[in-house]
Amino acid sequence: MASLLAVALLAGACSSSGESKAGDPSNATVSAGEPSTEPSTTTTAAPVLVAWTGPVEHLFFHTLVMRPDLAFTKGSEGQGFLDYFVTVGEFRKILDQLYANGWTLVDIHKAARGQLMVPAGRKPFVMSEDDVNFYDNTHGHGLGWRLVLDPAGDVKVEVRDDQGTRVTDDDLVPIVDQFVAAHPDFSAEGAKGVIALTGYEGLFGERVNQVDAPDHQAAVDRATAIANRLKATGWTLASHSYGHIDLNKASIGYVRADAEKWLAEATPIIGPTDIYIYAYGAAPKPGSPKVDLLRDLGFTIQCDIDKVPRLVHVDGVDIMSRRHIDGIAFAQQGANLVGLFDVNAVVDTAARAAR
Repeated sequence: MASLLAVALLAGACSSSGESKAGDPSNATVSAGEPSTEPSTTTTAAPVLVAWTGPVEHLFFHTLVMRPDLAFTKGSEGQGFLDYFVTVGEFRKILDQLYANGWTLVDIHKAARGQLMVPAGRKPFVMSEDDVNFYDNTHGHGLGWRLVLDPAGDVKVEVRDDQGTRVTDDDLVPIVDQFVAAHPDFSAEGAKGVIALTGYEGLFGERVNQVDAPDHQAAVDRATAIANRLKATGWTLASHSYGHIDLNKASIGYVRADAEKWLAEATPIIGPTDIYIYAYGAAPKPGSPKVDLLRDLGFTIQCDIDKVPRLVHVDGVDIMSRRHIDGIAFAQQGANLVGLFDVNAVVDTAARAAR
């Protein structure tokens, strides 16, 4: 499985071509049980919403780089992080600009059905985060280790590096949670984003795929608690295939086996989902047998990659395109992103040049 991840990270992660292609020291402080039902942040009254009938943007990220000095190193591995990831600081600046430019998070299901309501004067977008599995080959490279619940029941990220083990806010979920709490009109009807999960190295950083591990049930319990809290706080969970497979290269039999394995392992933990996000952005032709197979397995919303917002309805499937936001987009697609954010104002050129 390690070779699968090497392909995922270094040969394109979830693909950034810009075009659609046919013993634990934290246990004393992290709750593994049911999260608190009381939020740890205060909110204000929800804004007045109005109907939206135009196109809907969809932006996706990977887990965030906290330590560029460990991620943006020389060689092909460091180049992979440069190409397919953004830093915590860059992500925070992007959120600031998205908010200032009038964008608001919306639910992907309502977007797919054309039933969107947004705060007056604002524009809708969907956000997703891919590969929220915290793979083994990212450990030690300045990213998070796993998602955890803090004593208040909020989702945070655990970090393990040369500075020790600690729980921080420095990943996409806790940053967005806090941003929405501070800016209620950045979310329509409580929507946050879509968390896309593979299965071959577990879920949320918990190796629930290792069924013979002595702490397997504890890992399942922790992952279940994370999933429950995410869903209770506006997040939607999705399949990213089990083995991060390229649908255009895999046989239809392999696609079926992979999807069924994901459903068997992930559904008891995260619950049912109808969203499938193509790994590498490798999109079969709409209406093709692989798309229909995934639909018949329950995935009626499927997502590819493009440089423009696009939503296609074919044979009971809603296919939504996503823009990749990463180092490649910063370098090559700044002009296409102007209406969303200013690349020159958000990119951490010093961190990216330090290698």
